[in-house]
Amino acid sequence: MKYSGNRVLREEAAFSSNFFESDRILKEYLETYLAPASMNYMRKKLEALGSEAATVMDSLSFDADKYGPELIKRTPYGDPLDYIQFHPSYWIMMDFAAKSEMFYVKYDPELRRKFANDRHMLGFAAGQLYAMSELGIYCPLCMTDGVAYVIDRHASEEDRKRLIPKLSSRLGENLFTGAMYLTEKAGGSDVGANRTVATPVRDNIYKLNGEKWFCSNVNADVILALARTGAMEEGTRGLSLFLIEKVLENGERNPMEIVRLKEKMGVRSMATAEVLLKDTVGKRIGAEGEGFKIMAEMINMSRLYNSVAAVAGSRRAIIEAWQYLNHRITFNKPAAEHALIREKFYELGTLHVTGFLLVWRAIRAMDATENGDKREKTLLRILTPMAKWWTAEKSVYIVRECMELMGGNGYIEDFVMPKLFRDVNVLPIWEGSGNIIVLDILRAIQKTDALEVLTDQIRKHADSEMNDRVDHVLTLIASFDAESLDVIEPTAKECFAELIRLYQLSLLKAEKKNSDFKWIKPAIQYMSRSSGHRLEMKTAPALQQIEQLIGWDF
Repeated sequence: MKYSGNRVLREEAAFSSNFFESDRILKEYLETYLAPASMNYMRKKLEALGSEAATVMDSLSFDADKYGPELIKRTPYGDPLDYIQFHPSYWIMMDFAAKSEMFYVKYDPELRRKFANDRHMLGFAAGQLYAMSELGIYCPLCMTDGVAYVIDRHASEEDRKRLIPKLSSRLGENLFTGAMYLTEKAGGSDVGANRTVATPVRDNIYKLNGEKWFCSNVNADVILALARTGAMEEGTRGLSLFLIEKVLENGERNPMEIVRLKEKMGVRSMATAEVLLKDTVGKRIGAEGEGFKIMAEMINMSRLYNSVAAVAGSRRAIIEAWQYLNHRITFNKPAAEHALIREKFYELGTLHVTGFLLVWRAIRAMDATENGDKREKTLLRILTPMAKWWTAEKSVYIVRECMELMGGNGYIEDFVMPKLFRDVNVLPIWEGSGNIIVLDILRAIQKTDALEVLTDQIRKHADSEMNDRVDHVLTLIASFDAESLDVIEPTAKECFAELIRLYQLSLLKAEKKNSDFKWIKPAIQYMSRSSGHRLEMKTAPALQQIEQLIGWDF
C-alpha cells in the first residue's frame, strides 16, 4: 500500500465516540452476568457515560490535571480558611459521576432491593468507563463509596438515614464525598504505629488530636479516621474508628488544619494533603479497639476500586495505541499489521483480558457475599488482594508499552498517554503496596479456607499440566510451617503470582465453555504458548486474532 500525504494518521482515521458501545469485552460480560432487569436499568446510563468519557471528559480531564487544586489558607483579612479551590472542570466531572448513578444504584433503598444480586457490578461498570477518562477523581469517588459502605454496615440508624442519601446523590451539587484518614508519618503501612489520640467527651463523641500524613480527597464532607484509644504497645488493637464531618451540627467547621497539599507525580486533579487534627470532633463507630478491623472493610472496597482503575487505565492505553496504529502508515502498510506489533498486542491484549476477568470475578464474589454465599465470601477474601496486586503492577507495564508503540507522539503531552502513565503509577502503591499485599494474602491462607476454595476452582477447569503446577505450589506452601520468614515471604510471593496465573487461565477456560466471547480463545492461546520456559520458534498471530482479542469497535 502506498501512502501519500504529510500526515501522522490516514485521513480516514477513526476513534471511538463511546467507550461503552466500543468495548465489546465489558459490554458482553455485563450482558452475560447481569440480570436482564439490571442491565436494562443501567444500559442507558452506561451509554451516556461512555459517550461523555470518550468525548467531553477527555478535555476536562486534561484541564483538571494541568490546573490542579490550590490551597487557600487564609482570607484576605488573615482569618483561617483552609479552602481547596478546584478548576471548574473538576466539578463538571463530579456531576458526570453522580449522574451516572454509580452510587445511587447501590444505595437507593428501592433500587438496592430490586438489584440486590448485582449492585456492585452496576456501580463498578460505570466506574470503569469513568476511569478510562479520569483516574484522578476516581479516587474521591472510591473514598465516597468506601465511607458509605462502612456507614451502611456499622453506623447508627440515624447517621445511615442522614448520610447515605448524601453520599449517593445523583446530583453533583448535592453529592457528599468521603475520605479515609489512615496514614501517619511514623507508621505508613504500619498502621499499628499510628499516634493520633482520641479523647472521650461524652457517649461515643471524642476529640481527636494528631497528624495525618496522606489524606486524599482532603475536601471531603465525611471522613473516616483511625485514632488511638488504647496504648501504643497494643498496635492496631489500640485503634478505634471515628466518623468526622467537615461541618458540625451547629454549622461551624470541624477544627482541622490543612498543612499543605501534596505535589504528586500523577492523579493531580484531586487534592491530597497533610492534615492536623486539633480537637477535631469524631463520633466513634463500633467498639473501642475495633477500628482497624472495621476500616479494613473500607480498605478492601478501595482495593477493588484500585483494581477497576488499573483495568480502566490499561484498557485506555491499549485502545489508544490500537486505534493509532491501525491508522498510522509505516513502511507502506498500517503499523498494526507488522509482525512485532501484532505480537506485542497479543501480549497486552491477553494481559487486559486476564486482568479484567480476575477483577470482575472478585466483583461478582462481592455481590454473592452480600447475598449470604459463604464460599464466595472466602473466595473474595483472597481475590481482593490478588486482583489489586496483579492489575496494579500490570497497568504500569501496559501503559508504558503502549506509549512505546505510539513512538514519539506517545511521549508528548498533547496525547493522553503521559497523563495516563503518571496516573497509573500510583496504583501499585495505594491501598497496600505489593509487599503488603503479599503479606495479606499470606494471612488469608493462614486464617481462612481461601487457598482451598481458590485451588478447587482452578482444578475444575485444569488439565494435567495445570494440576501439576497447582500441586507444586501447594507443596511449597505446606512446608512454610518449618521455615523462617526469610524463606516464607519471598517464596510466598512467587507462589501467589503462580496461583494468580493459574486462576486466570481457569477463568479463561470457564468462559470458553460457558460463553461465546470471541476474545477468550486468543487469550487462551497466548497463555498456553507462554507457559513454558524454553525458547522456541513462534509465529505472530494474524491481525484478525488480535482484533478479536482487543474486542474494540471504533
